[in-house]
Amino acid sequence: MTRDPIAALAAAAHDEAERERRTDAPEPEPEAGATESRTDNGSPLTFPVHIMTGAAGNFADLMSGYMEPPPHFFFLAYLTCVGSLLTGRVTLKSELRPPPRVFLLILGGSADDRKSTAISKTISFFQGAVTTFKVCFGVGSAEGLQRRFLRDAHEGEPSSVLLAFDEFKSFVSKAKADGSVLLPMACTLFESTRYDSVTKDREIVLTDAHLSLLAASTVETYERTYDPAFTDIGMTNRLFIVPGHGKRQHAIPGRIPGHEWDTLKNDLGRILRVASLTPELNITPAARALYEDWYLNLEQSLHTRRLDGYALRFMILLAINAGKSEVDEQTVQDVLDLMNWQLEARRLHDPIDADSAVAKTEEKIRRVLKAGPRPDRDLKRAVHYNRIGTWVFSNAVKNLTQSGEVSFDKTAKAWGLK
Repeated sequence: MTRDPIAALAAAAHDEAERERRTDAPEPEPEAGATESRTDNGSPLTFPVHIMTGAAGNFADLMSGYMEPPPHFFFLAYLTCVGSLLTGRVTLKSELRPPPRVFLLILGGSADDRKSTAISKTISFFQGAVTTFKVCFGVGSAEGLQRRFLRDAHEGEPSSVLLAFDEFKSFVSKAKADGSVLLPMACTLFESTRYDSVTKDREIVLTDAHLSLLAASTVETYERTYDPAFTDIGMTNRLFIVPGHGKRQHAIPGRIPGHEWDTLKNDLGRILRVASLTPELNITPAARALYEDWYLNLEQSLHTRRLDGYALRFMILLAINAGKSEVDEQTVQDVLDLMNWQLEARRLHDPIDADSAVAKTEEKIRRVLKAGPRPDRDLKRAVHYNRIGTWVFSNAVKNLTQSGEVSFDKTAKAWGLK
């Protein structure tokens, strides 16, 4: 019987740790020092570098010392790959059972920010370290992605695929093709592991399919994803965006020594071993209280959608990355720092200023309905529905309905103020 490569790698790391313990080797310095040595540019959107610890932090430190992408590109790409490996194997001890999968989109300018370098180097490391790490470099249709899942499926094991794009616009163009169900398929597989789409001409049926996404995009291309096809279905709030800027510092990067790669592989083996021993992570009472306070006070905004879901996913990833068998208060604090950073990133890189667009439409609806009830068709015309788009109008009506300001009279078939 073939031995599970993840288990083999974890066992090798355990043996290495035992040898180090028997030789009474001195304890290494805390990783916090390396983290604090990273500097920022004082930008209001400065990544919380103090969270870059553990195996992913070591990887980011080493790679950014030889190459030009910012360290947090490597850090979050590493966690995305770990999540793809562990999906279906590790979760939180909760009825929600969140997966550790991530849809990560690295944002930057062309060339200088070295977005693709961070992705390719991280993926290459995982392919060399774990033979069961499955990557699909691009896909042209939902049917093609289905075939990839079925090809990689093994009896009794979750079928996990990391979908990788050097340029996210490739996915965007394929998803916008007439008749394509690639976009709804990807959106469904963000939270679910099942997808069914059956017509008289084709049949797509997936079960136990675990999809992760790691892609790069320029800010300009990312802005083009904000059309009705993406916003109406909610793809944009499923993306965890990672803006950043690289710095030219290595004209010809040197080769990373072999022993450094071995150390990184041992780090990966250690955290995979922790994951194999704790398929369900407990949350300590203090950690739970800290998260609940943030969750209950989280603003209601278009930019905060699915942010709480990502918080649960990163609790798993940061705990495993640190070699912890439970989610403690420090892990949750790091997660909340990351989520608050993500909220600011979404606000900064919202190309259509979504919250403002919806707020303006809400006010237009109030003014129109002050004159009296209006049928749905007349209300849409009055607020220039064709100009603002389906997504903005629908969210404005939804917000006003939830706040109790407007209601729809089914008898009169008209909207009116309460």
